[in-house]
Amino acid sequence: MDVQKYLSRIGCSVCPHSPTLDTLRFLHLQHMLSVPFENLTIHTGQRVHLELPLLYDKIVLKRRGGFCFENNGLFSWLLSQLGFKVEILSAQVKNRFTGVYGPPFDHLIIMVTIDGER
Repeated sequence: MDVQKYLSRIGCSVCPHSPTLDTLRFLHLQHMLSVPFENLTIHTGQRVHLELPLLYDKIVLKRRGGFCFENNGLFSWLLSQLGFKVEILSAQVKNRFTGVYGPPFDHLIIMVTIDGER
């Protein structure tokens, strides 16, 4: 991964210096504002690839977006490269209208630990 290209993709001109909560908040906001949620690959019948180099190519080099497994998977790689302690977790999405949870492993989230705090 070229960290500087990734940071440029999300609108960061300078590489953050340390893995702090303020840095995490800034990077997270920049990523959300710059990389759209999109699932066009699924709808066009193409195969979804979750290998990190392929996600980097799609999102950073081709300037596309992705769904949670793609966006959060790649973002977790960036955070790891910047020195954050990252864990990838599976999740379920709760339907706000019915209150029912979706199937297991329906969503991917990131948990970051900074100074012993999650």
